[in-house]
Amino acid sequence: MPSASSTRLVVTALLLGASALPAMAIQLSPHRATYAVSLDASKSGTRINGAEGRIVYEMRGSACDGYSVQLRQDTALATEGGRVNSEVTTATWEDGEGKSYRFRVTNRVNGETSEEADGVAERKEGDLTVMATKPEERTLALGKNILLPTQHVLRLIRSAESGEAVLEAPVFDGSPDARKVYDTLAVIGRETRDAKGLEDAATAGDLAGRPRFPVTISYYERGGSSETPDYVISFDMFDNGVSRKLTLDYGEFALNGTLISYEALAKEDCAK
Repeated sequence: MPSASSTRLVVTALLLGASALPAMAIQLSPHRATYAVSLDASKSGTRINGAEGRIVYEMRGSACDGYSVQLRQDTALATEGGRVNSEVTTATWEDGEGKSYRFRVTNRVNGETSEEADGVAERKEGDLTVMATKPEERTLALGKNILLPTQHVLRLIRSAESGEAVLEAPVFDGSPDARKVYDTLAVIGRETRDAKGLEDAATAGDLAGRPRFPVTISYYERGGSSETPDYVISFDMFDNGVSRKLTLDYGEFALNGTLISYEALAKEDCAK
């Protein structure tokens, strides 16, 4: 996508508190999902004439051994000034208790690297500290009660299953510069199991008949003065962490992501 920070799709990519979740509370499903990217034609006033591309999201691991996520998004935008090709790649690992996080994010535009972040985040006595090597070497104390990406996903699912309609949480995922914390506001809709209108990929295997919840998350850069979010992500969230029906809204334009394939990956033995 045009900005590396958009990797939060479920990533967004797709979660307050930094402690471990209760045993067996939520089981995330290791999986590989592919989404076809297109321009959201309902967004008016855009200078983008068209968009096409693909998102491939892969999550492996467990609460015992930690969660690894690899994401790649390739997007071609037809603009008034010509074609713009964007490639975002993200590789992360997060331990099951949210105490350690490794991230690497790269954003290339027309083949040139425009943003790059690399580093490790560690939580000690509740405080999250980042040791970054890119875009420059530095150590930054972010503070307490900041969620990591998988923690955020787990907290979203827990809130949805509890019937909570709103979740506010600060989140750090490393993009775009290894230092930004985003204050997030999630609005969660009611559970549904209705299969009407679902893609074929969302009705097969372990997704068949699963409950899901419509979720909209607004991201605000911490410390910013604007009341308008930097961007907004909407999606349908299954109770195992899989997402469908993505909308990535950047203000001037928005992209849709349609689930075109889904593969459940091997689960690891874990007593948690």
